[in-house]
Amino acid sequence: MSLPSEEIGPPARLPWPPILIALAIGAGLAFDHASGGAFSPLVSFPGATALGALIVALALANDIWCALTFRRHATTILPHRAASHLATDGPFRWSRNPIYVSHVAVVFGLGLLIASPFTLLLTPLVALGLQKLAIEPEERHLLAKFGDVYRSYMARTRRWL
Repeated sequence: MSLPSEEIGPPARLPWPPILIALAIGAGLAFDHASGGAFSPLVSFPGATALGALIVALALANDIWCALTFRRHATTILPHRAASHLATDGPFRWSRNPIYVSHVAVVFGLGLLIASPFTLLLTPLVALGLQKLAIEPEERHLLAKFGDVYRSYMARTRRWL
């Protein structure tokens, strides 16, 4: 039996996405430091800094687009708050989780931008952590809250890209 939508709690107690991003970047930099920068040449190729900056800029632009879409739908962007409306337009037409796509891109882009091979290596773990700690709980939350409308959206829109 599902609860009335006003009684459905938030998908998570903690805002996992920024925590995961900060942990990955912090751990990446710590591992880089511990290695004495021995692996930095692996990510120091011509154009790496520019490519990293471009990836970060595009990811942040996508985050702004997502925030504006959520604002238009009068729902929260905070991952540890209950959704009040379902957004399926804008960037959410192509991905159910465009913000998390941006988060992964930011970590990868920063890894290139700061020539941090360990940050790059930790990027897939960020994606996995987002999947388990943010996306899956959010999907359960949205299914409980929006039922068949969300189920239909899931059927026609990919989780990531």
